[in-house]
Amino acid sequence: MDFIYTVDPLAKVPIMLLNDDIGLDQETGRGIDGAKFMAELMALDAMKPESIQVWINSPGGIVMDGYNIYSAILKSNTKVDTVGVGCMASIAAVIFQAGRTRTMMDFSWLMYHNPYGTEDKKVIETMTESLGKMVARSGKTEADILQMMKKETYINASEALEYGLCDKIEDSADHNKKRLSNFTTTEAYWSEANKIVNKLISKPGEMSLKLVTNKLGLTENASEDSILEAITKMENKAKSDSETYDAKIKDLQKQKDDLDEEMDKLKKEKAEMKDAKDKAEDEMLTEKCKNMVSDFAKIGKIKDDVKTLDFWTALAKADFDLAKEQIEAIPVNKKAPVINIVNGDKPKYSMGIAMAEIKAKYDIKNNSN
Repeated sequence: MDFIYTVDPLAKVPIMLLNDDIGLDQETGRGIDGAKFMAELMALDAMKPESIQVWINSPGGIVMDGYNIYSAILKSNTKVDTVGVGCMASIAAVIFQAGRTRTMMDFSWLMYHNPYGTEDKKVIETMTESLGKMVARSGKTEADILQMMKKETYINASEALEYGLCDKIEDSADHNKKRLSNFTTTEAYWSEANKIVNKLISKPGEMSLKLVTNKLGLTENASEDSILEAITKMENKAKSDSETYDAKIKDLQKQKDDLDEEMDKLKKEKAEMKDAKDKAEDEMLTEKCKNMVSDFAKIGKIKDDVKTLDFWTALAKADFDLAKEQIEAIPVNKKAPVINIVNGDKPKYSMGIAMAEIKAKYDIKNNSN
């Protein structure tokens, strides 16, 4: 929607300006449209800002429009604070009371009176009672409010704080005090205060887009359509680049998966080749040892039976050279050589020791496998 009364709808604490007559004059186009103000405040509420501020500087106006504004402030889920920044007269003073926190500048003031504008006494009485209830949120009794409204009652900031009609007062800058101190009429006071408020804010239409247009490669005076078109192009490019990068990442991931699969295959083949090599080498060694043992059995060095042949074959596989050496040392008559021990010395050679060494190597090799 179009935000008419809000300075910056995207701000953490957006500010709404109630800085004209309450109620839109169709002929002059001047004034605050209560229904539109209500809709705009509800839209801000749906955007869930931290809080909302309503700055008030108004001489009042149409009560029905005031109801819309008062009700929107009161029923908003978002905390809505009212800030008096000048004149708050008539229905504008009533609206001020709707804020969760009511703040007055030290130069601002309130004015309450009974409603008028119709000769129907019942309508006047009903509206008076209604407005009395609305102002009674301040903590004062409804009777006190109605008594105050019987005549035009002007209340400055310090009196409002004392009477419970505001929650706190903010000190204005010294130059603001000087500029406003000489204004006594309602219209002059309201007009000058409104000028100061407008200078304190930067409306959306006055925002400089120089940095934005420079970033987009456009001239400083580029139209909104040109800016939107440039932003759309950037978004489309970013989307296209993202899709391209996603495709590249997907392709690289597939290449990696293929390489991992090939690596696993090569590792498996390598392991199979090693097993085959080890098996072939073992078979060759076994055949070599069998032939060697068989040859010795033929010449009578060892018995030619399965148990003996298997035993010496196994020992030869553990240490071929040592097994061969030991078999060669056995005499053909199959009697072990006699080794004498001299002067208690240990023998330098013993068939038992040699056999033990072969057996140990055999056990070690089998255990390692």
